[in-house]
Amino acid sequence: MDSDPIEKLMTLGFSEYESKAYIALLRENPVTGYQLSKLSGVPRSMIYEVVGKLIARGAAMSLRQKGVVRYAPVPPEEFLGQLHREHESLITALQQELSALTAAPDMEYVWNIEGRGNIIAKAEEMIHQAEREIYLSLTPATIPELRPALLEAIRKGVRVVVYSPEAMDLPGGHVVIAPVSEEAFERVEGLWLILVIDENQVLIGEQLGALQARASWTSSPLLVFIAEHHLRTDPYLPQVLTCLGERAGEIIREEDRELFARAMESHIGSVE
Repeated sequence: MDSDPIEKLMTLGFSEYESKAYIALLRENPVTGYQLSKLSGVPRSMIYEVVGKLIARGAAMSLRQKGVVRYAPVPPEEFLGQLHREHESLITALQQELSALTAAPDMEYVWNIEGRGNIIAKAEEMIHQAEREIYLSLTPATIPELRPALLEAIRKGVRVVVYSPEAMDLPGGHVVIAPVSEEAFERVEGLWLILVIDENQVLIGEQLGALQARASWTSSPLLVFIAEHHLRTDPYLPQVLTCLGERAGEIIREEDRELFARAMESHIGSVE
């Protein structure tokens, strides 16, 4: 169905009969209304109304030859080019008009997103929106889905830093090997990401079961700062603890030592 041009024309607002008639004109022209009815499958009682709508849309034209009216298509590149320009102008005007009606949003809200496909789509949208920098932590299973969008961002000059448990090929990007504990890997099944763009948006997602993927998105300045701070500082933690040696035990409060011990175990396990 995705490869059917009739379906695509209908998506653009054509009726089924209009779509069939235009496709038939492309295949054979010029033709009379009677011939077009036979070629397209549009009933004879409807064909002249349908072709009239195509002419009004700029998709077809009428020709008088020897006293007989025949019809021909406007070439697709010309017709679709005009359609594209009209839609582009309409969208631009509508965007301006709706923006003028929109009250200033409350940027403290959090959106909850369900489903792996929806989460990946939101991540791709954010990556495409990025203008300056992208910080992204993800599992290897998620890398192939977002790699094309990341490469496009790099091509546009956006600074891309990816934190991954293993090396990945990302020309022009900066890949940081960030060890992840076995406990963390056991909690997720294929999807785990933290994405921050331009210091103004964050998306945090995980998949806890074959059919249970969820994420949260926000533009809250505080939550964005916390997420970016976590991404950019956590990889240094094992090295800092190693440098401190036994003194780390004196500095870290007793109730937090188990947490820091996990970080060290994760680092040691990745090296081994």
